[in-house]
Amino acid sequence: MSRNRTASIPLLSNGRGATRWALVGLLLAAWALRLPSLLEMPLHPDEALYGYWGLLIGQGRDPWLTGGSIYKPPLLPYLVSVFQLVFGSTTLTLRLPGVTAGMIMVPLVGALAHGIYEDVWTGVGAMVAVALSPFAIELSGTAFPDPPMVMLGLGACVAAARGRARWAGLLAGLSFATKQTGLVWLPLVFVLSMTRGLEHPGRAGGFVVAYLIPALLTFAWDGIRVALGADSFWLAGIEGYGGLRLIWPQELWPRLRAWIRILGASFESKGINAVLVLGVPLLGGRGLVRPPATRRAFFDALFTSYCLIYMLLHWLVAFPLWGRYILPVVPMLALLLGRVVRVVAYLLCRRVKVTLPQWLGPMMLALLLVVPAGNACAGGSALAADRVAYRGIEDVVLFFAELPEGSVVYHHWLGWHYRYMLFDAPVYLAYWPTPAWLARDVQAFGDREPRYIAFPAWESAARVEHSLDEVGYRLQEALSVARGGTQSFVVYRIVPTSDK
Repeated sequence: MSRNRTASIPLLSNGRGATRWALVGLLLAAWALRLPSLLEMPLHPDEALYGYWGLLIGQGRDPWLTGGSIYKPPLLPYLVSVFQLVFGSTTLTLRLPGVTAGMIMVPLVGALAHGIYEDVWTGVGAMVAVALSPFAIELSGTAFPDPPMVMLGLGACVAAARGRARWAGLLAGLSFATKQTGLVWLPLVFVLSMTRGLEHPGRAGGFVVAYLIPALLTFAWDGIRVALGADSFWLAGIEGYGGLRLIWPQELWPRLRAWIRILGASFESKGINAVLVLGVPLLGGRGLVRPPATRRAFFDALFTSYCLIYMLLHWLVAFPLWGRYILPVVPMLALLLGRVVRVVAYLLCRRVKVTLPQWLGPMMLALLLVVPAGNACAGGSALAADRVAYRGIEDVVLFFAELPEGSVVYHHWLGWHYRYMLFDAPVYLAYWPTPAWLARDVQAFGDREPRYIAFPAWESAARVEHSLDEVGYRLQEALSVARGGTQSFVVYRIVPTSDK
């Protein structure tokens, strides 16, 4: 009886006052580390797209999102639209769901570890690992659906571990309603619920019904969209991935190397990676050689299997090699890290007959992660490169927003940024698929209104210049944007060659 009561006590209510204050300090440090990503990093194109969806909904222009290819479930776009209505359409508003979810993940993983292993310091170690994980730091300051999806999945795991089947089902369903990948939490949540008496028919039924509520609402929303002429988000998502398929034999080793490199960057610490590679088999070995199998050994195997199966699916199915897809395993790896350092500390104490401080394991994790965490805070993580490339996009958009009404802005690479950030601007956005198409359009309509085009640093203007020259037009530089001493964008006005 006392064991069950101990397991149900929240993590922060256990231990001494100093421990509680240390955990509060950890949460404050996690918040501080996430602020630069939240406030300073430029918008990724996907973030801008989600913001654009929110504006379409909130301003009533397309409340069912039928006008384009929507490849995500509805929860995040509608949540973003609410935030935009309340706080205004800003980058900070767009990222509020992500940073909130990223912060909540820290105590959630601690609560899960403590509830499962009934040990405060295992939970503290897991919290340290998530709070200082470069991937968690970088992604928490974004508008991607991944942090809310993971937060809801973790919440479902915590509810399942505490025997709250209905809450577990509802949160798991909401995770799916945030992003399709939320399906990966369902088996884990179900198994955790089974360990807390889900075999009772009434509780199992409550779990299923609670899960189906957000799932069915998601597909009902999609059905209405399809009836209005839109494509299903489910099919659009598959097409967006290039069509889900098993990989070809020649892809096996390149994809394995790539995913191992991405997974290793989740903590960006050779020491942490060594602890995982050596420590997780240690946990499994102890569970096998110490009959009968213990409850803790079962959960060691469960979380290890979850990570392995998740990575196996991403290796063998042709998912894109994107770092943010690793986020669902980061909390589980953090939990295993907390468990490993706790077990190693116990074995050392028993071997040398010396009592080590209980905070030593989490402190070692913090020391191993402090440099990678600081690097991620400064925008130097492996994930940051895709966002750093767009530094200066705000200056480009501000320039376009001040153009005369009816001015034409051609876009090829930056369309999602323009649609979101120029949502109410009096300019006309025109997508150009090829330089030849652009030249024909300019030739036909170029004398009517001002026409502009922007090139990011990673794209050359040479092909466009050649095509325009053939129809009597040229590029005249109107704005150059530099960040960190390096040119990031150049804006040109398209003018007749005769204009000097």
